[in-house]
Amino acid sequence: MIRGKKLEKEAYTPEHIRGVLSEIRRGFPDYFRNFVQQPPMPVFDQYIQEYEKERQAYLEYLNLEALAEFGDDPNAFKSHTRKRCPIVRRCLMSQDEAMKQYKIDFNAVSGRQLLDTVRNIAEFGIAYTTGFNDEIHEAATTYSELGLEPLNESQYGCAGVVGYGIQSSLLYGLYSRHFAHRSQNAVWSLYFLSGREDFGLIDGSEFLMIHPELGTCEQNYFYPAELFGFYALRVFLMLKSACQEMGARCRDHYRYVYLSAFCDHVADTHREDINTYKRSSEDVESQPWF
Repeated sequence: MIRGKKLEKEAYTPEHIRGVLSEIRRGFPDYFRNFVQQPPMPVFDQYIQEYEKERQAYLEYLNLEALAEFGDDPNAFKSHTRKRCPIVRRCLMSQDEAMKQYKIDFNAVSGRQLLDTVRNIAEFGIAYTTGFNDEIHEAATTYSELGLEPLNESQYGCAGVVGYGIQSSLLYGLYSRHFAHRSQNAVWSLYFLSGREDFGLIDGSEFLMIHPELGTCEQNYFYPAELFGFYALRVFLMLKSACQEMGARCRDHYRYVYLSAFCDHVADTHREDINTYKRSSEDVESQPWF
């Protein structure tokens, strides 16, 4: 996907989605075999421990009563976010060149806008998880069945500050059973799991954000919540099945923590490629859409 353009409508069609899933199913076994060269359960346990340690911070940050207390002083909430929200704190402390604009946008956003956005996300999380059924969730055959489309609406985002990635981090930070983490590694992993194919899309892979003027590309940080959620679920089900075959049980409560561990492995396998894509024009210039 080229920056400045919308994701092509074809990416939402059943035919396209079947093609992507077919390629992911083809590529998954090799990555899984490499992943389990060391016993997977100790890896999963470490991820769970790290997740639970950080979850406490999200519990405090997204507490509705705590958010309500900032209603009369939203500027204080902005300072609170800088210090107490794990994902925002990491973004602001990052030395990555790509995060310079994020820091500028964070400084410019109003406390009221940030507070309203975070409160809306917190309320969405509560509503979504109430009455959640694991069997129905895992039985979803289309992205619309997951009910994630509302997360694309403006009240759940804050231009330049709370996009799909931050939004996902907040929801996953509390609800690893319900929401996959749309981390950079997760989107990169979908790109590599799907064989780096563009599946006929004119603007290139839907999992990349291409900057032709710079000759670089990143993971697609605008990738929509509903498509990501569906592909994440399907990859998790492959992971769950493969683990069961070797006697390792994935508990529903940490469904997407397991997936995060696997996605990190896939991305780490291609770390040199990722660094090249982010810093070199070679891959971009070789594509027919350049």
